[in-house]
Order: sequence, then C-alpha cells, then structure tokens
Amino acid sequence: MGLGDIRYDHVIAATEEFRRLGRDTFLQTYGFGRARSYEIVLDGLRYDSKAIAGVAHGYATGDFLRAADFSGGAATVARCLRELGFVVETGEPSRDRAALLARLRKLKVSRGPGTPAPSRHQPLSLLWAISRAADERPRLTPWPTFRDEVGPLLVEFGLPNAKSTPEYPFWHLQGSGLWEVRGIPAELVKKMPNTRTFNEHHPQAGFTAETADLLRDPVTRLDAIATICETYLEDVDRQALFARMGLSGYTTAGGLLSPSGEGSGGAAMDEHGRATGPAARREATRSVIVRDEALARKVKELEDNRCQICGTTLRHLNRPYSQAAHIRGLGSPHHGPDELQNLLCLCANCHVLFDGLEIYVDSDGLVRGTKGDRAPRPLRRDPRHPVDEAHIAYHRALCDLNARTPGAD
Repeated sequence: MGLGDIRYDHVIAATEEFRRLGRDTFLQTYGFGRARSYEIVLDGLRYDSKAIAGVAHGYATGDFLRAADFSGGAATVARCLRELGFVVETGEPSRDRAALLARLRKLKVSRGPGTPAPSRHQPLSLLWAISRAADERPRLTPWPTFRDEVGPLLVEFGLPNAKSTPEYPFWHLQGSGLWEVRGIPAELVKKMPNTRTFNEHHPQAGFTAETADLLRDPVTRLDAIATICETYLEDVDRQALFARMGLSGYTTAGGLLSPSGEGSGGAAMDEHGRATGPAARREATRSVIVRDEALARKVKELEDNRCQICGTTLRHLNRPYSQAAHIRGLGSPHHGPDELQNLLCLCANCHVLFDGLEIYVDSDGLVRGTKGDRAPRPLRRDPRHPVDEAHIAYHRALCDLNARTPGAD
C-alpha cells in the first residue's frame, strides 16, 4: 500500500498526536512497535517514522495503516518523509552497520600461487550485488544471470591473468555471513557443487534479508562501497569500475550532465562537418524530482546570494544570482532530503566543483580540494542557516572514495 497521498501537514498532525498521547500510548493505539532503524527528528524531538507515516496516511485518506499493512525502511517510509522535507535519521542499527563493515573487511578471499594479493572475485561480486540493491532490484539473483554478468567483471577488474570463475564467489560468499544461496538440494551442499549442478538446478544467491535491509540505507551503502574498494580494490580505476558496475551515481554528488549527451543530436551537416540548420529535437519522457523552490529561495536569502565557498556575488540580468546546491544529492543513489539543512548557497562555478567532487568541507569546516591543490578556506555559515554535519560527512566520503582513483593526482 503506497504512501503517496501523505503531505507535510498530515505528518505534522501525526507528530502532534504523538506528543499529546505519549509514545507508548500512540504506538499501542495504532498497532506499531518502536522504530528499529529510522526516526523523524523535528524540533529536537524524535518520532518513530513508520508509525508516524501510518497515522499520517490516516489523516490523508481516512485509512489508518497498521505496521503489518506496509513495509518500512529507507526505500519506503524514510524516502517518503525525506521527500516531504523532514529529517530522518538512523538510530540503533549503528552497531549492525559496524558489524556489516567488519565482515566486509574480513572476507575469506583466496590467494593464488606466487602472489600475495587477495583474489578480487568476492569483493567484485559484492559490489555488483550492491549496485542491484541501489537500483532496488531483487536481492536474490538466478545463477545464469550472476554467471553472465559477474563473469566478465572478474576478468576485466580481477588480478592479472585471473580466470573467470563466477561459481566460486556465488557459492563461497556464504562464508561472509552476508550472503545466501537457495535452490541446491540438501544432499549436494556438503561441498561446493560443480557448475553442472548449478546449471541443472538454477539456484539463486544474494544478500541475506538482514544485509539487504541494512544496504537500503544510502549512508550504509556508501560506507560498504568505500570499505570494499579501500580494502581490496585500492589500485583499481574507480571511474571505470563504477561505470561497469552500474554505480556511476557515486562519481558525482549531483546530476551533472554527461559529455556524451552534448552532441549535435543528428543535426544536418555540410561537407566541412558544420551544422547547417537548427539543432535536431527528439521526444523524451522523464521523471524528475519536485524540489521545494521556497527552500531554494530561503537559503539564497539567508546567505544574501553570496557563495558560501568563494564569497562571490554574481549578477545576471541586473539581479543577484546564486544557486541552491544540495550537499547530499537528491534521487538515486544518494536519496538526500530536500531540506534547508542539506542546502548551500553557491556560485555556479563552485556548484560544479562541489557536485563534481573536486572540493569538499573537512571536519573543521574548511573547504579543501580533493587533489590538495587549493588553499583551505572556511565555509561561510549564517547563524540562521543550519547545516547538517551528516550530509557534509556523506559528501566528504564520496570525495574520498573518488580521490583514491589511480592517476587522480
């Protein structure tokens, strides 16, 4: 059952009832338990996000949802509430996240004869599975699909002269405690089945339900990607790797246009290769995120249209001009919230550099270049303009992940 009917004022009404009744009575009245993962943070108070969403749905439609009526998590409740402008934070699962990252660092990877380097088969397979999680695809994948998609990746990004043996990570990743295989008869699982058995029984494999649930959180997912790359793929070209893995969204903080989309689009050309008429057009249908223009105006007003990084105040058509930049990008794969705490007021130049992960804000509030080629300078902050340090940290992690690409310096 969808949550698309919920609006901002419905959520506010639910939080007011929450405060009036008290948490325990509110949860008991509407059939919810305490939040295990996500909580709304509003005016310094914390609310159980799934319960608030269920009651807000009641205010919107008259149909008050109970816990069993819909699923919670990053892809549903948290996303819905963030898109409405609310701050949603993870609570208790930090220990689960730490355990996930610890297991990723301690994969039981094999080492080939004559080389101390650990095999990349399991790390590459996990990155491929994370890309599926980011796209909200089924967590379990049939063996033929895994074989045909992961096999070429093992050759392209594996160790030199590595063979394509996708059957090994497909089966042995179970030793990580993060992965499961289904569909092999019990009498055949005492040892690793051969490829003939895989081809005959068409098993499925993928993250366990618990792991998949953790990876629905964009922050945890970014941490997992960074952990895998830094532990096992330090000398692999991140740009090429992410492009092949379907993780290109992690090479930018926003929605920069690809150069491949800037061509002539089929315009008529003369014998010298010059366009002879108007640019060609084509029909296109797309889904775009609806941004709160009032928030954009607010951050520009608070910062007086002055760039918070370089201090420039631009003018366009005889008016001050600035851009509202999201620190943690909206939409997939970052799913940042459209809220004032996730916005900076930047000039067009600094906006491009910030989205392109060329500059970042360090833990001391200084803006630095990812290649160490810029003198640090403080990020300007108006006292009336709160900035969420969690969003700054997320952007910084993206910069760190991409700055480690070989040849980046």
